[in-house]
Amino acid sequence: MKVPTNRIKDSINYYNAKLIPVYGENESMQLIMMLIEHYFGFDRKHLVLHPDTRISESEMLIIHFAVKELLANRPIQYVIGKSFFCERWFEVNENVLIPRPETEELVGHAAAFLKTQKNKRFLDIGTGSGCIAISLALEVEGAEATAIDISAEALELAGRNALKLNAKVNFQQMDILTHIDSLTEHLYDLIVSNPPYVTHAEKSFMQKNVMDWEPHLALFVSNDDPLQFFRQIAHFSLTHLKREGMLLFEINERYGFELVALLSELGFHKVHIIKDIHSRNRFVSALKA
Repeated sequence: MKVPTNRIKDSINYYNAKLIPVYGENESMQLIMMLIEHYFGFDRKHLVLHPDTRISESEMLIIHFAVKELLANRPIQYVIGKSFFCERWFEVNENVLIPRPETEELVGHAAAFLKTQKNKRFLDIGTGSGCIAISLALEVEGAEATAIDISAEALELAGRNALKLNAKVNFQQMDILTHIDSLTEHLYDLIVSNPPYVTHAEKSFMQKNVMDWEPHLALFVSNDDPLQFFRQIAHFSLTHLKREGMLLFEINERYGFELVALLSELGFHKVHIIKDIHSRNRFVSALKA
């Protein structure tokens, strides 16, 4: 390390300069400040009021190695082990996808529908970190939440998130492509899913930090059948949604109209594409007839 002093502002300036060539000026400073606040609890206001705050050599090493991970394109959320989603911090690691802002919109659409229902019973398919199921369970009073995932590691992490956030969610391990029909306990008011929807052909367009670090099992689907997961979930929903219950997906915008056609052919009605805040076709909703 060649940080001139152990004043924290010197570490900030030094490592910010290291990150700028990779992340640019604005994002580099945001990343450094996230590290400082996570590891030491110092926000910008504290640093303005106490510009000569000093840290120990061991603390300087913590920042050094965290920046080293960022320079290797490891996402900041995996470096600090948490991600902010729907006004809450969720634990994350390489076994789960990092929650995206557009998925917060998915939660918003799901919550709005659930609040109109009597039982408020829902199923989250492919739960990952549990961010969708936990957020809905906390935001919709009286919600009855079930969430499934193929990954035992993901479910272990989701369980910790539910415990920390005091959310009641029934987590179950299940492969949605092969054993989902064994989940027959209830008729659900809502089935929501953010399934794998990026085709292998689209890998070249993915950012390096996503390709190198996030779980491919939760990201990618075959080029030959990009609607594979959606089709399976839709068939399941025909027998496990109540009448006028909602099926709600986050989607690959390239296949939105194909998915609408599929759901319509299966007998769903009021099938709609919903745009995200960037005006992209990001969600599809449908009601069971």
